[in-house]
Amino acid sequence: MSNFRASGYWYDEDSSVPQAVDLLNLMRRYREAERSMRAQTRGSMGMNETDMSALRFLLAAHRKGKILRQRDFAEELCISNASVSALIDRLCRDGYADRVVHPADRRSVGIVPTEYSDTEVRGTLHKMHERMIEAAGTLSESERLATAKFLNAMISSVQITDEPGHSALRDSTMPQSTASSRQVHGR
Repeated sequence: MSNFRASGYWYDEDSSVPQAVDLLNLMRRYREAERSMRAQTRGSMGMNETDMSALRFLLAAHRKGKILRQRDFAEELCISNASVSALIDRLCRDGYADRVVHPADRRSVGIVPTEYSDTEVRGTLHKMHERMIEAAGTLSESERLATAKFLNAMISSVQITDEPGHSALRDSTMPQSTASSRQVHGR
């Protein structure tokens, strides 16, 4: 059980069930491992994070039979039209995408992935995805339900709400005067 134990003298060393802090530490380790893997993948493909996100978006749309326009990238990635133009230029220059006449509007330009981009992404990430599916496949149905419940709760706990004066950090973690001031002044 030492692979999930939190360090600290106040934890019950005899317990075979991970405590809440152990799960949070494991999530932190997973995030760090994933961040490192993504950085390594981007480096091997010569891409920055936005380029990689754009390529994943492009490939997902292509699998659904959708041809994207530049404005689709701008909306998805929350970047300006000028930034999208530069991004699409890089993807095309590096052989990951092509500009085509959009079939629904011949005056528009569509962006499609090249065969190379699909091959490159699959080749780079295929083994890792297999290992991830294999790991998830080891869980029983009840373990998958519990894991999904936990992960959905964690996602909800860090999402920023649309309510004025509330953020991912709960106001209750701040001194009362600061929390009140932030709500009144919109900061």
